[in-house]
Amino acid sequence: MKYKISLWGKTDKGKVRQRNEDNLKFDETIGFMAVADGMGGHNNGELASKMATELTYEKFKELTIKNEKPEVINKDYSLAANRLINAFDYANSKIFEESLNNEKNKGMGTTLTACVFSDLKISLVHIGDSRAYILREGKMIQISEDDSFVMDQYKKGNITLEEAKKSSYRNVLTKALGVKPHNDYFVYESNLKPNDILILATDGLTKMLEDDEISRIAKKSENLCMISEELINKANEKGGEDNITVIIARIESQSFIEKIKNLI
Repeated sequence: MKYKISLWGKTDKGKVRQRNEDNLKFDETIGFMAVADGMGGHNNGELASKMATELTYEKFKELTIKNEKPEVINKDYSLAANRLINAFDYANSKIFEESLNNEKNKGMGTTLTACVFSDLKISLVHIGDSRAYILREGKMIQISEDDSFVMDQYKKGNITLEEAKKSSYRNVLTKALGVKPHNDYFVYESNLKPNDILILATDGLTKMLEDDEISRIAKKSENLCMISEELINKANEKGGEDNITVIIARIESQSFIEKIKNLI
């Protein structure tokens, strides 16, 4: 049975912020998707997130098309994951260099959550507090881990999950791309199943909507564009306190593709 990855994404500045410092990138042809939420004064956050998504995409695409292996290989991960890690490192070095060499961009950084698909396998690399979910058979699972002060406190048992969600420190990151010359990342790899839905989102979505509400909306339609539109609209209805970015991916079997064609 043949499978196809369908992708769709959208970004919105929300109802409060003057600028959109989020960015996204997706490409069905190489099975790539990424979201980033920039940080820094003036336009620094927007620049950092754009550099993160664009440079990571270009580097991963280059390695994939040329069928090259990165110089450093972690044998615990697949070749696809190693290429994505290398692309993260490349983007990190460029953002850090820009921050050092340009005074107006000093201190900029960004979250970055990206994944690639190879056959029926996902390879995810992540830093910051944007999120990745898998929705499978009606159950949604967060597959990324938030690099934030409150989540560190939760893991140590100092606060409850509810306290973490309401904390005034919930926006404080413990890791971000571009703020130091070298980083370590959260890496996740897993096999996928037909009809799995993957969601990448910045915290402008996940802090406005609970996981079960995101899941409910994602299950309502087979149209990925409509899902992303409704998620963003709902986050804005609840206040739109931050920029909102979401990418939706679905693993489609040949039978599902034929079903969609018959509906058109």
